[in-house]
Amino acid sequence: MVVAPNFSLSSIIWDYTTQIIRDLALETERFNQKDKVIRLVNGSTFRLLSANNRDSLIGRAANLLIVDEAAIIPNDEYFTRDLRPALSTFPDSRCLWISTPRGKGNYLYEYYLRGQDPEFDNWGSARFTWRANPLLNQIDIDEARKSMSKNLFGQEYECDWITLEGKIFNIDENKHLRQIEEINPGDYRYEFLGGLDIGYRDETAFVVLAKDSEENFYVVDEYVAKEGTTSTHAIYIKEIAEKWDIDTIYIDSAAQQTKADLAYDYDIYCENAQKSVNDGILAIQNLVDNDKLVFDIDNARHSFDSMAAYRWNERTEKQKPVHDWTSHCCDAIRYAIYSNLRGQVSIYA
Repeated sequence: MVVAPNFSLSSIIWDYTTQIIRDLALETERFNQKDKVIRLVNGSTFRLLSANNRDSLIGRAANLLIVDEAAIIPNDEYFTRDLRPALSTFPDSRCLWISTPRGKGNYLYEYYLRGQDPEFDNWGSARFTWRANPLLNQIDIDEARKSMSKNLFGQEYECDWITLEGKIFNIDENKHLRQIEEINPGDYRYEFLGGLDIGYRDETAFVVLAKDSEENFYVVDEYVAKEGTTSTHAIYIKEIAEKWDIDTIYIDSAAQQTKADLAYDYDIYCENAQKSVNDGILAIQNLVDNDKLVFDIDNARHSFDSMAAYRWNERTEKQKPVHDWTSHCCDAIRYAIYSNLRGQVSIYA
């Protein structure tokens, strides 16, 4: 089975595979263009699936599972929930992830580290730069190096985990991700803030930040959920807000009905967040560059991964972030931090 991130990429794989079968004159017993299934006369079956269609992944069994361009897939839920059981049917089944790196803020980087860790003896990983491909042309490589940014060349040709083309925040897991043991709920030395990004079709993200007297911010807790009702979200938000005794929760000013519902029905009071996206991003960039923003590795890992993978949209004329799975926690963090910093500016300043 081969899993692609979306149907566009799966079509490319399908064309490539079917061409190989034709070139080798392999005899087929079944050739289903619609379902993307080929069965050879010896019983071997090739099946192409898309990670976007989660229902198609369930109930499968495979000797070999290949995930192509795995870093493009937002998280590994497609594997852990849907495809992991597919490897339990046959002995010696295995999975191969293939991808160009997309920075460290991705589940695939964790999988790559498992392959280097002796504790995970069933895992292996390797990094192959353009030099490993004998078909590549040196002249073309030199031309690409001149015409592309350093980050993009490192990402696409050197398989560099560090760089991510269009990355918004220079966030580093060695500097900005750790166990935050010194901050506990009710600690009077910190001001506790909440940021809430309401998702209707997307995820809803709620983050808790602690701010000290030197304006260092610590992301100490998070709640991220998809497709839940307001009442379901409210239960968890209220529980977390009461746990940390949050001073202020900042919410997207466009979500006024939800803001009212939270106040009247669930006794959760929010303030409208400052909505200047790029100004808010700039404020957080300054915090990151000065090592004044830290994430708790146990309770805010999704928020860290979101910020590490957050990137600019190169298809828009106006500078604007890509709207995807990374947006929700990043928006919630921006609501809390930028609104808090703006609220402290004196009219006489």
